[in-house]
Amino acid sequence: MSAEIRVLENPELLSLAAASEIAGEIRRVLEDKPRVRIVLTGGTLGIQILKDLRALEIPVSKLDVFFGDERFVPLADSDRNEYQALEAWPELRTARLFRFPDTNGTLELARVEFDSLISSELGPLYKDAAVFDILILGMGPDGHIASLFPDHRHPDAWIVAESDSPKPPAQRLSFSYQALNRSEKVWFLVSGKTKSAATRAVLNDPACELPAARISGMSATNWFLDLEASRAL
Repeated sequence: MSAEIRVLENPELLSLAAASEIAGEIRRVLEDKPRVRIVLTGGTLGIQILKDLRALEIPVSKLDVFFGDERFVPLADSDRNEYQALEAWPELRTARLFRFPDTNGTLELARVEFDSLISSELGPLYKDAAVFDILILGMGPDGHIASLFPDHRHPDAWIVAESDSPKPPAQRLSFSYQALNRSEKVWFLVSGKTKSAATRAVLNDPACELPAARISGMSATNWFLDLEASRAL
């Protein structure tokens, strides 16, 4: 399935345009279903789009909210994607929020705990049906998405543990490739010239093996780029 690509002048316009489209999709899904399952991302753009979505008065109480990955730090640590998201959009507390575990135990125990919770909620990992309505992803200069990095391997599961992240902190938890590919529609948000080479590889090279190239929506994949990220296309 081909990807839809939109290029905006700068990150601010990118976030506004993507937020408007995602808000429309949330409302469309709610015409057919009582709730929307949405997977959020962290990072500068990931948090900015939450501020823009907040301004669009989304019916937050009808959202089931997941994060694509999380740093394995305490719940109150400002490095957590969840912490930053709730700062940007406090009303997310009224959503049904699926929180990655605290650091009371080991990374692997936290993975098993959250994998069990997600499995109970979403069912078998391998099934030809979407479990997420909307997936929002950023991408790193190396092509990584969530906490899935190039040349890092993980067993098949809803949730995987990353103990040696190239970006600090080293310990992280993440939804797997198999999990993220159970999304009906995907939005990639990418800005900056440092990401232009990876963007070109993912979008133009059919043999690309970067993590971002391994994710696509079951019905649509949308790329929102700023001018700098699109330079190499």
